[in-house]
Parts: sequence; C-alpha cells; structure tokens
Amino acid sequence: MSPGRWSRRLALALLPALLAVPLATSAVRGAYQATVDVNDSAFEPPCLGFDDPYPEKMLKAAVAGFTALGYDTRGYSGAAFTKAHVLARTVGDWGYYVHSHGDYYWSAADGRRWSGFREDSGDCSQSVVYSKEIAAKRAGRQSNLVIMSTCHLADPNTTMPGAFGIAKSKAGVGQWNGPKFYLGYLGEAWDSDEWIFEASFWSEIGPGLGAGASFDRASLGAFNHAFDADWWGTYSYTGKPGLLAGCDRCL
Repeated sequence: MSPGRWSRRLALALLPALLAVPLATSAVRGAYQATVDVNDSAFEPPCLGFDDPYPEKMLKAAVAGFTALGYDTRGYSGAAFTKAHVLARTVGDWGYYVHSHGDYYWSAADGRRWSGFREDSGDCSQSVVYSKEIAAKRAGRQSNLVIMSTCHLADPNTTMPGAFGIAKSKAGVGQWNGPKFYLGYLGEAWDSDEWIFEASFWSEIGPGLGAGASFDRASLGAFNHAFDADWWGTYSYTGKPGLLAGCDRCL
C-alpha cells in the first residue's frame, strides 16, 4: 500500500475464529516460537511525510501479548525485518504478527498476484514477502495464532491464511477447529483504528478468555472512522456483539 492507506476504513476478519473455546495457551508453553515484525521505516520520514506513532506501539504490544501467552517471542523492526529474516524465522514460528503495507501484489515470475506484505529493511524500497514464499518454507505446517496488521490480507481472495496452514473459513459459535486463529483487516484501514482494536485485543486475551471472546470485546472499540452504511446490510446479525453470521468479515 502507498501512503494512501491513511484514507482506509477499518474492517476485520476472523479466518477462522475460536469463538467459544479459549486459545490453547497450554499448548504453546515452553519453547514455542513467535515472531513479531513491524515495518517502522515506511511510516516515517523520508518514506512518509510525517511520523506515524503507531508502529512502535504495535511492536511493544504484540511482543508483550505473545510473551504473556507463553511464547518464546522476538520482535524485529528496521534493518532487522527483512524478507530473508521472515523466511528464515517462519519455519519455527507457531505465532506470527506483522504490521506493514499489505496487498495482493503482482509476481512477474508467476504472471499472477499473491497476498503479501513489505519488509522494513530500514529503507523506502521494500521487497514484498509473498504468501507463496511463506507456504514453501512452512511446507503445510499449521500455525497457532497469526495476526496480519496490514491492508487487504483478510480480503476474499487472500492467499495468506493458507500459507500458515489456516483454512479460510469462520468457525461457528461453540465450535472447535483446532489451535489456529487468523486475524486480518479487510480492505483499507487506518493505523489509528488498528491500534484501538489491537491494544484492546492484547489486553483481553489470556487464560480464561480465548481469542474469539477477546476479538468480540476489542471489536466494540470507539473507532475513528465509520463503516460504509451498505456494508452493514450485507449480512444478517447474530445478536451477539461483534459477530456477523456466515461470513469471513467479522466486526
């Protein structure tokens, strides 16, 4: 995404959501690895005309959140967050968080587009990490908790959930689909709204309150930018705050 991401609206998707059963935190106790990658350089001068304060906050919150869940967590930004780093770490990751520019990027070699996000690398010419590259490294291995704090990586045509071994589907209330949870933003969203959601999500999740319930509570935040009116009318409301029926767009 270009700096135009500042005109984005917030939308969230669970793919799938663990709506009623707490995240299996006991399964990740010990040496289970989590990686937090945050692109800071692309959100400050000279890459951007002003200094976005949110990436630094998101890095700290995500590292603290994964650590509190028992993961062996490491955070990376600037020159430490490169494409090579992502592909080397992903082999051992059970949990993953990234904040960057995300989109459905063209691959000239394949003659098609893939979901992806941009590395940081401390410059303004950042390479794309494609979902197909993550998938090749992981070789079908599933993940536990994946959060894509970017544009578009929960869109209907996203190829990113599959790269982490997570099916693109929304679990129903009370269903258990295994220890896997993918959260992404649909379309375009503002960093300020992403931060409102994520700060609440990390403060809620933990023993006794699973990923789905934490998502529900975080989705009730006082976001700065309104949803399009016709978006609300697209799906039937379940009556439970934060959930829409039968969709991969969940607010």
